[in-house]
Amino acid sequence: MIQSKLVADILNLLLDGDELLLQNQVQFLTDTEYNYTGVGLIVQFSHSSLIHNFKLADGANIFDGVEIRSPELAIGANATLIIREGIIDHLDIWSFDGNYPQKELTKYVLTQKWDGSPRRQITRN
Repeated sequence: MIQSKLVADILNLLLDGDELLLQNQVQFLTDTEYNYTGVGLIVQFSHSSLIHNFKLADGANIFDGVEIRSPELAIGANATLIIREGIIDHLDIWSFDGNYPQKELTKYVLTQKWDGSPRRQITRN
């Protein structure tokens, strides 16, 4: 289970649309490791073996296009989901100005930014 509200919201927006197999993988994920790098955040996931029932056969290995705005970020940040061997592996967040706080963001606006996206937003105050 994903414990972080920020991570859950990012996954919700990144996997919006035709990525049903990846959407189904989320229920088997656990956010196990957070590495705050100073310029961003890398979130590692572990998963139960049931996730393999929803493994991608082919396709993109990277899903990106969610922008993060927060009072804790000077300019904003971007989020990218990395898929390895058809399974969600980790989430990369990096700040546009190279400065990311050493803690979870609690106030933010997430916006879908990829071409053709419905431009959905999630706001947490």
